[in-house]
Amino acid sequence: MRRDRYPLDMPRLAAAIALACALALAGTPLPVAAADLQAKVDEPRAFGHTIGDVLTQRILLAAGDHDLGRVELPSAGRVDVWLERRAARLETDAEGRRWMIVDYQVTNSPRDITRIALPALALKTAAGDVLHVPEWPSSVGPLVPDAATDAAALRTMQPDRAAPPAALAPIERRLAVTLALLAATLVAWAVWWILRNRREAARLPFAVAWQQMRRLGPSEEESDAAWRALHRALNETAGRVVHAGSLTILFLRAPWLLPLRPRIEQFYRQSEARFFAVAAGDEMRRSGHAQANPVVASDAGHDVEAGSTGDISDISNIRDVGDGIGGSRDGALRGLVALSRALFLAERRRHP
Repeated sequence: MRRDRYPLDMPRLAAAIALACALALAGTPLPVAAADLQAKVDEPRAFGHTIGDVLTQRILLAAGDHDLGRVELPSAGRVDVWLERRAARLETDAEGRRWMIVDYQVTNSPRDITRIALPALALKTAAGDVLHVPEWPSSVGPLVPDAATDAAALRTMQPDRAAPPAALAPIERRLAVTLALLAATLVAWAVWWILRNRREAARLPFAVAWQQMRRLGPSEEESDAAWRALHRALNETAGRVVHAGSLTILFLRAPWLLPLRPRIEQFYRQSEARFFAVAAGDEMRRSGHAQANPVVASDAGHDVEAGSTGDISDISNIRDVGDGIGGSRDGALRGLVALSRALFLAERRRHP
């Protein structure tokens, strides 16, 4: 009776069950098959390698414009008899792309050129994809081949090639020009020095006096000329006639003579004793004095004094004392020349 009131609708029941299963399946993720990706690789040179060389692979960690994220690194260690793989590292280029750097070092040397290959790699990503790096063929050769030809020009071991000879002609020309310029400079300097000395000898007062003294002899007249020549030089330097009492004017006009002041003052004392000795003797004779005044003799500092009871009529003795060093005319002239030369050197330093 109840079955008649609520009859079963089988088609509707089946549809409801199917809908429930579909909804359940929609909430569960379905497994996706892993993708096999081909890597873009910058390969090393495929030839010309020997023991110790390092071959570097650069693997781009991207598929198209999509970065692969974290990628499993290959293990380091010996790969085969020829190669050893170093620890891989990651780098980022200027465009922001990531690269895996894998280095292989050649660890053996064959007797002949031998074909080798960088091994293929299958790098797994965090998403489950596999990045495939294909095998890369290369070759490795011995450092020194065993076979050698008999031809001398083709022997495997060759002597060092001689360096090309240096071109000496340009160097010799430059050396000759340099020496010529040096010689010209020295000649010009010597000419300048000679002309300068001649100009100074004709222009500077003490230079003129020194040149005159060097040409004089020891005679009385020439000795007097030497004293007068030095007086003229001192007068020209001071711009007026100078005597022992007016030396201050000379040193004010020519302060560069101050280092020679003691010698110049001694020169004037000796000059007065020399040229005014006769007048002094006459005055002493008229006054009846029995003793002559002491006279400064020479640069060496000899003092000559007339005897208290001696005859002072022989004035030539005083004049000889006034001549200078050692009381001789030769010594006096040498002393005057030395003083004149010292004055000339001071004058030349003052007028370069």
